[in-house]
Amino acid sequence: MRRVLLVAFATVSINIVTTESATASQILFLAPQFPCGGTPGTVLTCFPGGLGFPVEWGGPNYVPINLPANSLIEQIDLWGDSARAVGIWDSTTVPNLPFPVVIPGHEVAAIAPGSIDITTALFALDGVNGAPYFFFQGILHTPIFLQGGGRYYVGVGGSGLVGASDVVWHTSGFTTDVDPLALSSTVPGEAIQVVGQVVPEPSTIGLVGFGIMLLRRRVVNAGRGRIRPSETDRC
Repeated sequence: MRRVLLVAFATVSINIVTTESATASQILFLAPQFPCGGTPGTVLTCFPGGLGFPVEWGGPNYVPINLPANSLIEQIDLWGDSARAVGIWDSTTVPNLPFPVVIPGHEVAAIAPGSIDITTALFALDGVNGAPYFFFQGILHTPIFLQGGGRYYVGVGGSGLVGASDVVWHTSGFTTDVDPLALSSTVPGEAIQVVGQVVPEPSTIGLVGFGIMLLRRRVVNAGRGRIRPSETDRC
């Protein structure tokens, strides 16, 4: 009986861990750049998209990203001539006419210059003045875990290429708690890529632990209820 219970529980445990295990590193969010084109794998050429649609936006900007629940952020990539990630903010909704507006709220993770390794590669050249634009691959020393899914904002300093993100919020300076009156919206968005993993729900670990405890209790109770052979039977 004990062996059967152990095998049965081991099977359940394997199924739980397999279905809820962390994924391999993957792109959690991507807002591709707009203004640069050419042959992939070569240095591209960038042109403005027209009046009000420049090649890049100057910061400081809060760039929106959408993440799944239990995201473990390992890498934040940007494009531009001096773009850099400085932190992550959650989002909040403020009343506005005709519809409420989602804006950055509170800083949930700071990214200090010494906490991220930046690898820079030439990405494109400006088609008008020949200015260079770069791809900045930012690998975090310590990954950032965000349990709740949904809208977050990456604070981006410097200038980043225009991209397919949602509305970017420009500010005069980053603050821990964002003042809505210090923001101005910018359309189109800004290019950004977030790489990481989706980790197991915390409840999965608790479920496995509860299963082990339940299994041990059943085994103990089964042992106590076992009928001992009588002295007559031994003879």
